[in-house]
Amino acid sequence: MNEINLFVPFLFLLIFVLPYLNKVKSISEYVQSTSKLGLSESAPLLLAHLVKGFMILIAFQFISRHNLTLGVLLCTILFPITVLYEKWIHSAISTHLNNPNQTPLTYFKAKSSRIAFYGILFIMASIAFFAFFAEITWMTLSISYLFQVSRGVIFISLLFLAYVYAIAGGLSVLVRVSRVMMIFSFFVLICLLLYTYLTNGIYSIYNNWMRMQSPVSTITFPKVSHVSLWFLAILFVYVGYLLTNLSLWHINFSMKENRIKTIYSCTSFCFTSLLMTLMMIVVFVLSSQPDHTSSVNQMLHTLSHHAPFFAYLLIMALLSIGLMSAFVSLKSIIDACVLALHTEQKENPKLFRGIYLTSCGLLLLLFIVLRPTHTFLFTCIKLFSLLCIVSIPTYSLIMLSKQKITVLRLLPLTIGFLTGLCLFTQPSSLLADLFWSFSVSLSLQLFLLLCQKFLHK
Repeated sequence: MNEINLFVPFLFLLIFVLPYLNKVKSISEYVQSTSKLGLSESAPLLLAHLVKGFMILIAFQFISRHNLTLGVLLCTILFPITVLYEKWIHSAISTHLNNPNQTPLTYFKAKSSRIAFYGILFIMASIAFFAFFAEITWMTLSISYLFQVSRGVIFISLLFLAYVYAIAGGLSVLVRVSRVMMIFSFFVLICLLLYTYLTNGIYSIYNNWMRMQSPVSTITFPKVSHVSLWFLAILFVYVGYLLTNLSLWHINFSMKENRIKTIYSCTSFCFTSLLMTLMMIVVFVLSSQPDHTSSVNQMLHTLSHHAPFFAYLLIMALLSIGLMSAFVSLKSIIDACVLALHTEQKENPKLFRGIYLTSCGLLLLLFIVLRPTHTFLFTCIKLFSLLCIVSIPTYSLIMLSKQKITVLRLLPLTIGFLTGLCLFTQPSSLLADLFWSFSVSLSLQLFLLLCQKFLHK
C-alpha cells in the first residue's frame, strides 16, 4: 500500500467532517454543548475520553508476557474506578453549580487563586500535549511499518486531521464523529472476537495458548511485588488522567444531570468490555503464531499475511480508537487556552480566527521540529505518566477543598515532577521513578495540609 491508497480513507474522513464545520459564536459554545447531552450522544463521546491508545500497548504487553490474569484484573478494576469517579465528580459539579453566578467555565477559576488558575490550566494542557503526540506518534509508526509509507506524510496528515476535527470543529464535531468511530470500533472488535473463537474453537485456542506458556515455576516474592507495583502504577496513572483531562470535565458538565449515573455505568461497561475483547483477540493471534511476536506492529504485520481481511479490520478499529484519543487530547489543549483567554466581557468575533490560525501555525512548527520515532514515543509516554501520577494529590485537593487553591498548593506537584525528571536521567527503573515522584508530591501536599491545620489552631 502506498500514499495514493491511504489518500482515499483520509479524503473520506475530511469529507465526513465538512458539513459539521461551523463558526461558533462564544467560548461556552466551543467548549461545551449548547444543549444537555443524553445517553446516545454522551456514551460514545465519554468512551472516546476513557479509552486511550496507550491501553492498547498496555493490554498487549500484559498478554505477550503471559500475564492474562493481570490483564483481566486490570479491566475488572477499571470498571469500579470509573464508576467511583462519576460519583466523585458528580458531587463536585453539583456543589459548584449550586453556588450563585457559577457556570461550567468558572469551575477551576472559582477553586483557585488567579495565578494558580493559570498554573492548573498549564498542567492540564501539558498532560494533554504529551498524550496527543504519543497517540499521533504510535499511529504514525504503525501505519508506516504496516504499509511502508513515509512517516513524514503520515505525521502531517494526522496532525491536519486532528486540527480539522478537534480545533476547527469544536465539541459539536466530536459528538458526531465519536458516535461513528467508537461504535464502529466496538462493533468490529466484537465481531472479530466471535468470528475467531467460533471458527477456530475455544478449546483449540486454549490448548495452543497453554502450549506457549513457560513451564510452571516457583514465583518468588520479589517478582510478585514487582508486577503488583506495575499494576498499581498503571491504575494511578489512569486516575491522574481522569482528574486532569479538561475536555472530560467539560463533557461531564454537558451531560443531563439525571442521566450521568446511567451514562457512566453503560460507558464503563463498554470500556472494560472493549479492553477485554481486545485482549482475547490478542490471545488468539499469539496462539496461532509459531513465532512469539514482541510488538503490536509485528503482530499486525504477521496477521496481515495470514488473514488480510481480519488484519485490516483490526487495524481500522485500533486506528479509530487512536484518532479519537488524539482528537480529545488536542481538544483539551485548546480548552485550556480558551479558558485562559476567557473574560466576562462580550465575546470578540476575531478570537476564534486567531485561535485557528495560531494553532495551525504551531502544529506546522511542531511538524518541522519533531520526528516520530520510538524514542520520542517512549519519552511522551513517560512524561505523560509522570505528570498524571504526581497530579493526583493536588487535583484531588482541588475537588475536595472548600478553600481556594493557591500557588503554594501547586508546589508539591512541581517538585514531584522535577524529581521525576532528575530520576529519569539516572540508570533506574521507570517504576521506581514514578513511585518516588508520587511519594514526594503526596508527602509535600500532606505536610502543607498539616501546617495549615496547626497554624489555624
